[in-house]
Amino acid sequence: MIAVLISVNFAACSSDDDEIKDDDGVITNQKKLVEMKEAYEDGTNTMTFSYDSKGKLISIVEKDYDSSQSDIINITWGENTVKESSDGESITYSLNDGLVRTGLESDGRNYSFAYNSSKQLTIYQYSDEYDSNTRTLTWENGKVTKIAYNKDISEIAYSSQTCKGYFPLMVLMVEDDFNVMLAHPELVGMRNTLLPSQTIYKEGNWEDKEEYTYKLDKDGYVESCTILSKRNGSTDTYTTNYTFKWE
Repeated sequence: MIAVLISVNFAACSSDDDEIKDDDGVITNQKKLVEMKEAYEDGTNTMTFSYDSKGKLISIVEKDYDSSQSDIINITWGENTVKESSDGESITYSLNDGLVRTGLESDGRNYSFAYNSSKQLTIYQYSDEYDSNTRTLTWENGKVTKIAYNKDISEIAYSSQTCKGYFPLMVLMVEDDFNVMLAHPELVGMRNTLLPSQTIYKEGNWEDKEEYTYKLDKDGYVESCTILSKRNGSTDTYTTNYTFKWE
């Protein structure tokens, strides 16, 4: 009987850690990000995330520190599609095999996503009638170590620290306008538990360094992240504090 009880308890613990995905590739058995705050010396920006009964993101409410009004992004899920709509503008992403493959914005801009054999994002590109921009990601041992954008390069280093769920800011290193990916980074193959310790941004002759420190909640999810930014050759520093709420 003791052996049976041990076996049952072990199976229950394992199932909690294993990721369960729905038909669209959304992970349904882990905590959801419901709030993210970005605080710096000028004020605090807040994003609030809402989900349907199946655990899919349905809206994001954005409130900037210097605005009296909130912006609302509505998320609509279709058959192999997910659409973001806000203020009469929209972008529709097409999904295949649980990953975002293409996107089309209402103003005509196109998006494309490419992945390696491990279903990790390697190329993100957007283009319109005027120009085209590409980000290329380098992966080593299950983590992103470099993001190249034209002549700009971000080099990412890691310690051995890990978290439960994922680190929301990783997708913003690729594209700061990603929205649905903040809640569902698995849709672009960027949901991993390794936490960056440092990022070095290189552009021409200048270089910025960001150092990360974390606080985890009792369940191991990232509760806060403090980023200390420094410019090469300068003694000035800049601190940004992020806090995350999970349910």
